[in-house]
Amino acid sequence: MTDWQTLGSLWDWTSAIWLVAGGVVAAYLILCRGALGARAWFLAVGVAILVFAYVSPIGVLADGYLFSAHMVQHLLILLVVPMCVLLSVPRSKAEAWFGRISGSQVARWSVVGWLSGLGVMWFWHIPSLCSASTANASLGVLRDAMFLSAGLAFWWAIYAPLERHRLAAPKAVVYLFSACFGCTLLGIYITFTAVGVCPVFADPVGRIAVLTALHDVGLSPSADQHLGGLLMWVPPCTLYVGAIVSILCRWYSTGGEHSPHRRGGAVLHSTEMKNNAE
Repeated sequence: MTDWQTLGSLWDWTSAIWLVAGGVVAAYLILCRGALGARAWFLAVGVAILVFAYVSPIGVLADGYLFSAHMVQHLLILLVVPMCVLLSVPRSKAEAWFGRISGSQVARWSVVGWLSGLGVMWFWHIPSLCSASTANASLGVLRDAMFLSAGLAFWWAIYAPLERHRLAAPKAVVYLFSACFGCTLLGIYITFTAVGVCPVFADPVGRIAVLTALHDVGLSPSADQHLGGLLMWVPPCTLYVGAIVSILCRWYSTGGEHSPHRRGGAVLHSTEMKNNAE
């Protein structure tokens, strides 16, 4: 078997993530009482991506071998999976599940979400913490749980199941654009700093055969870290720009209304109840 064939064989089918995925699906089915709508596809995609992030070669290589794979894994569980989870909430259930949450403090909670989403990436890329969470399984579980939680908090201001919990379109654009700026700064730091942002990846313990092939084609620890920095910058900003375009298109299609919650809580509530009933 060649080194490249070895890469294709790096699937961890015994990962505990299957239990997490099964629990998420079971909880969704129970809450929806088995009545699945079109939005259930978002959950299916989110769960599939969650499993892929751990079971595939990306998950295996992220476990102390390739920093770039580590970055891909964390971007998936911070940005993509939580977004899919929020989008999967059925409109018919949104009011029942989240109606008691006040929509009067959107700005305050959006600050918490923004700081959570950006802060968790900066925090876990402190060199000592990055290495420790990669080498220690329990700390790694805590780190990944924080990524998922921070991702839900971050996307809540944009994709909350109820309109009154979301930021107005102009504020949402600023929210996402500034998040892109924060990711860019972290990406620049990772890309151009000396090798050692996550020291555990500089000299993997129990080096697997595929790393030799990767190093032979130029993916040295330095190049791997540079690639990780670019991944921290380009994919998140691409996702944010896509969300901005979607928000602006929707905003203009409704005649430029800044936000439903500016039209009055009672009006918004009745409108959402009508939409949910539909």
